[in-house]
Amino acid sequence: MMDKVLLIILLCLTGLSSKAQEFKVRSFRCLPNDITAWVDPVRDLNNEACALIKVVGDPDFVFSTPLGIVARRNEVGEIWIYVPHETVKLTVKHPRWGVLRDYRFPAPLESRLTYELVIASPPEKVQEKPYPKVVRFPFRGMENTSLDYSLRPMPMGKLRRGQAAYFLIATAGMHEGEMANGVRFGVMRQHGIWVHVQSNFRFLSTSGECNKRGELASGEPTPYYKESVSRALGTVTIGGIHRIVGLWHLYEGIGYGEQRVAWETLEGVKLRNTDYSAKGITGELGVLWEVRRMVLSVGMLTIRGEHWEPLLGIGINF
Repeated sequence: MMDKVLLIILLCLTGLSSKAQEFKVRSFRCLPNDITAWVDPVRDLNNEACALIKVVGDPDFVFSTPLGIVARRNEVGEIWIYVPHETVKLTVKHPRWGVLRDYRFPAPLESRLTYELVIASPPEKVQEKPYPKVVRFPFRGMENTSLDYSLRPMPMGKLRRGQAAYFLIATAGMHEGEMANGVRFGVMRQHGIWVHVQSNFRFLSTSGECNKRGELASGEPTPYYKESVSRALGTVTIGGIHRIVGLWHLYEGIGYGEQRVAWETLEGVKLRNTDYSAKGITGELGVLWEVRRMVLSVGMLTIRGEHWEPLLGIGINF
């Protein structure tokens, strides 16, 4: 009797194992023209944009990575999974077909890029029937699946520790036809700090002062002046930057600056024009926008509310 029971159990296990068919990855590639992950990024707990994998296969597949899955969305005909930056392995599970463990990508996945993973289902055995039967095969894109998947935060232990993002921007300001160049360097997560230095690389030495009417501060007779005007500008500011929405940031700062305007007499004597010169507290306010690895900024700089200068900037983040 015991031998019969063991034989029945063995036959059942053999039948179950024969149904467990292995599936495989047919192809994996990057989609350079797909901007889904760039236009509508999903961010992990470190506020870093994820990589997007569009999986073509059975909707019952379940996925996991050593760094976790940030979000899953069932779209028409495919599954979208968002994974952290630099993910290198993916485990695929199916309730009937088993597990494909630790599938390794050709290279670490990059944030804001979209990839396609095609999974081939195991071939099904076709049983012979006495009469022909019409078989309906599903076509990709014809079935609507639920989109009600909420973002599931990953445990911090599975993420890379929060790393600060650095940015370096070359700036340019224009005032009265004079251009000043500068460099802004900063570091941030949700909030951060930056330092900005700019100058037009002119250093003026003056021998006196005059006003906008050309009158000398010493009270001497008003001289005649040349038409050319010389300007020297230099500012140093430091401030904070804050992420306001998506890839947009707001920055503000305060520091010290000086604009020196010199008029030159016909005799070659340079005089500092006190009405057009400004020196003292300097303020900055503007916005910054991330475009993949590029950073664009636009803002305004003022010295004591007397000198106003629009600022444009372009740089990189790393």
